[in-house]
Amino acid sequence: MTALAVIINQQANNAQSAAAYLHGLKAAGIAYDLYEVDASELEATIKNCQPTYETLLVGGGDGTVRSAAHYCANTNTLLGVLPLGTLNHFAKELLLPSTVDDMVDALTRQTTTLIDLAEVNGHVFVNNSSIGFYPKFARRRDFYSRKYYKLLSYIPSLIDSLRKHPTLSLCVKNEDFVLSLRTSFLMVSNNVYTYEFPATIKREHFNKGRLGLYFFRHGRLRLLKIIRAMLNRRSNFEFRDSQTPIEIHCQETAQLNVSLDGDVKRMESPLRYKIIPQCLRLVTMNKS
Repeated sequence: MTALAVIINQQANNAQSAAAYLHGLKAAGIAYDLYEVDASELEATIKNCQPTYETLLVGGGDGTVRSAAHYCANTNTLLGVLPLGTLNHFAKELLLPSTVDDMVDALTRQTTTLIDLAEVNGHVFVNNSSIGFYPKFARRRDFYSRKYYKLLSYIPSLIDSLRKHPTLSLCVKNEDFVLSLRTSFLMVSNNVYTYEFPATIKREHFNKGRLGLYFFRHGRLRLLKIIRAMLNRRSNFEFRDSQTPIEIHCQETAQLNVSLDGDVKRMESPLRYKIIPQCLRLVTMNKS
């Protein structure tokens, strides 16, 4: 039986780049079964392949990685990532193999790392989850990306979303704090982001078992406020971190649009966030 399945999301922005990886695997004598699937078939394909193969190599963006992580978490399945999306935040932050030679070397040497995942109401995410402004932006981006190249679609999406987005009355609590917020932006991350001037946001660690909580303290977002926050440490953007689950209640509505690594799902309030510690083994360039 072949130990490796390669699953390519054909709607990924750089799906055509998968050919170079496939050629590299073949040249290195690494046998694989190939599944090139539509985005609508992606989750079912991953779910069916996970019990059958020792390693899944998935090609796509962060949303594709999230789908694979959901089914590979807390199993013996090794997950590899072909960074075929637009921005590929997850692969870049973790310094995962980004070239054909790096991927072949990592698979040959079986270099792996074990990381945390985060979850909200049973849905796993690898980077972050957000309510308020960002889900509106993500949906507008998906709309405009049907007309424009995906990076260009960010411009009208940002303009539309800044013009009109929800402001929510929230109660946010864990074992250590209770916050009452009126906000248009709240994000929870899998482990904690750090900010470096002028605009570098990244995570140094992926296995510390902590949730990051980030929110805009007062009202709606404006472009000038975002720029001011990036240039000034003392702003209306605030941060908490938590080793315990976080619960978010919304006073206005029983259902919320929630982004998960850029994808948007409708969920019931309250939102219950938690860390799933060291549950996903990844193919990486560094042993750990």
